[in-house]
Amino acid sequence: MAPKHELNFLELLQQFRRGELLHAADQKLNELTQAIADTGTGGKLTLTLGFKVNKAGQVELNPDITIKKPSRALGTGIYYPADTGRLSTRHPDQLDIEDEIERRRALGD
Repeated sequence: MAPKHELNFLELLQQFRRGELLHAADQKLNELTQAIADTGTGGKLTLTLGFKVNKAGQVELNPDITIKKPSRALGTGIYYPADTGRLSTRHPDQLDIEDEIERRRALGD
């Protein structure tokens, strides 16, 4: 068994800045899980541990937690090009029901 001052990987994650790393990772996991539940698609959580040796010979650890949340597709809209260059919800060659009702009223039907 390793002496108490030496940390294994799990202990390092648990003790980093008095649990801040695990707390932050838990929040990101909750955010990702909610997005997955909302969309029904997958995502990704990445924990990156950056290490460097400083001038004093100490090892500095700089963790980074990122998530790639799925997004919900907005769906498809169907439109028709109008003569004005804008989009229209009305087919240019078809009458709307309101137009037909108005036409019949005008004819006295």
